[in-house]
Amino acid sequence: MSEAAYQRLWDSSHLILEELLDQEPLLGEAVSERERQSFQYRLSSLYLYYLGLLRRFDTLYDQMVQPQKRRLLRRLLDSVACRVLELKDDLVRADLCETHCLDQVLQDLKLTPADLEVPIPKYFELERSSTLKEREHVLTELLSRLKPEISEGSFPILSRTEAIMLLQKAERARQGRLRAIFMREIRKEEERDRKIWEEGRFKFSQDEAAITIQKVWKGYLQRKRTQQDRRTEMEFIGMLPSASPAGPVGTRSQASLGADVRRLRQAEKEEEFQLAVVKTRDHLREVEGPDTKEKMKEQIRQWFIECHALTGRFPDYPDESLGGSSLIFADKTPEQSFDSETLKMEERKEVEQEIRIQKKAGKKPGKKKKEKDLTPDSLGPMASPDSTSPPPAPCRPLAAPTPSSLSGSPDIHAMAPLIRSILLVGPSGMGKKMLVKAVCTETGANFFDLSPENLQGKYPGKTGGQMLVHVVFKVARYLQPSVIWIGNAEKTFYKRVPKEEEEMDPKRIKKDLTKALRLLSPGDRVILIGTTDRPQVAEMKGLCRTYERILLLPRPDYASRYVLWRHMIEAQGVQGTQHLDISALAKVSDGYTAGCILQAIQAVLTERRLLQLSKRPLLTSEFLGPLAKLDPVYREEEESLKDWYFKTPLGKKRMKLLKDQDAAEEAKLAKEKKKK
Repeated sequence: MSEAAYQRLWDSSHLILEELLDQEPLLGEAVSERERQSFQYRLSSLYLYYLGLLRRFDTLYDQMVQPQKRRLLRRLLDSVACRVLELKDDLVRADLCETHCLDQVLQDLKLTPADLEVPIPKYFELERSSTLKEREHVLTELLSRLKPEISEGSFPILSRTEAIMLLQKAERARQGRLRAIFMREIRKEEERDRKIWEEGRFKFSQDEAAITIQKVWKGYLQRKRTQQDRRTEMEFIGMLPSASPAGPVGTRSQASLGADVRRLRQAEKEEEFQLAVVKTRDHLREVEGPDTKEKMKEQIRQWFIECHALTGRFPDYPDESLGGSSLIFADKTPEQSFDSETLKMEERKEVEQEIRIQKKAGKKPGKKKKEKDLTPDSLGPMASPDSTSPPPAPCRPLAAPTPSSLSGSPDIHAMAPLIRSILLVGPSGMGKKMLVKAVCTETGANFFDLSPENLQGKYPGKTGGQMLVHVVFKVARYLQPSVIWIGNAEKTFYKRVPKEEEEMDPKRIKKDLTKALRLLSPGDRVILIGTTDRPQVAEMKGLCRTYERILLLPRPDYASRYVLWRHMIEAQGVQGTQHLDISALAKVSDGYTAGCILQAIQAVLTERRLLQLSKRPLLTSEFLGPLAKLDPVYREEEESLKDWYFKTPLGKKRMKLLKDQDAAEEAKLAKEKKKK
């Protein structure tokens, strides 16, 4: 896209934003129970519109070159992203459910399910790559200190010759086993061919043999020609990507090259802008600074005189934390433009602010009560944000590669609704822990494991649990964004601890965990995520008080299972063939979790089976045996989890809403029946 195209996109996005802002006041009006559905529809429509606007602003910010315009776009991008999160929170309150059905809204707005995906701002990864590299270096050094020391007497010391001979023996044994397996297969095939020959099967004359070969060959050519024609047709109608590789001068390559060039120009223009900022500020401070100072003195003096004439006493000078003398001129706001004069106006405000602060009488700011630090000295350099070499933490952190989620931005996180903790509930194999790792990957967050199994034997004693939680949350704040994970979260809130787990003492961090969560403020990018498949054995009150949001993960439906089968098989390097019916696999795997599907695929697609694909195509029936050996999610287990969820605070509200709707529907039907 050219600069003119991005300018047109900016103009249309600006108009869309104005229209959305005009619709905002309508959401603040109170609605009756009858208007609940129409309110939910308006809220869902607004949510989808803001998602589309977020994509537009992300594209514009990624490719715009003008520095001042990019600063405005960055504020708009973060604000729109924050509004998306707020609307999602409003949808939860309106639907009384964490999941929403937006099919009707998508259909009315002529959108596709792809438009429901929350876009990941590109600047997350581009701007935080250096920060992540530094943090990865710190974590590597931290983890190196945690490696256990291996005593010299633990393993026998071998000479170089002895070690080589040992490796050679192991390699010969491995090759011998493989050779024996291959020879066994060859002997079986020879035996089978010998039996066929002895029984007299497939005895053809020369002409019959030639005709049979011709039939097979012509059938193969025709199937190949038909498959190629079908692919060509699908490419033509846009259902498949083009098979021809894009050349260096192709459209995609040119677009990618143009995007990279614009990013380079962004860096150049930003450097020029920063130099202009410094020069303009110095110029204003030297040339206009003395006159501005005298003018401010006169304005402040006049303000004091006017206040004394009105109230009979001189007012207190505004505190520096409130902006100093800038409160006196609060009605003056800087305008936004895109030229050098605007830059001067903005920097003039900065110079005026500096002069106001210099003129303020010295006052000591009030002391704010701080959280009690249990480790002021024991953490050493970790205790202050200026530290560069943090000491070992009690739980092993894991650095994630790239930041790619809305909550990874400090600005968005500060403005968005504060969510301190989430509980993921679902049967085993649903991918709950995978979701936690995905959050770490997308946000560039560090991973701390506070699972009861991982804490056994660490920080023992009466105050050990308190110290453990304190240290983990302190390190998590220092290395934020951070994710604190508790696997088997029900154990921390056991109704009754099983005898075999009494030594583990899974409930020892229960009270301290709740206290630590309350101390998290909107500026702390730290979140607690718990996962459980047996929430019924935990205390409902304590569990719901600790975890603000509870998400029930249902077993995958047909569409999800189809995508899982296809994606996991293709991930093994196998392309779909006419012998492999993914739809049939999705149907017969009803009730099985994603973990079960993955286990069945790994059991079939071994290294040896992958080598045989060229001679023996993959069949659908091969997956049925391994899948049948695994346990599905039985209906009783699923119903038990649903019954538990409807006992949570949000689940109770949802259940009451459904009952009220059913009662209203029955009353309406009875009224209509009475009229008839």
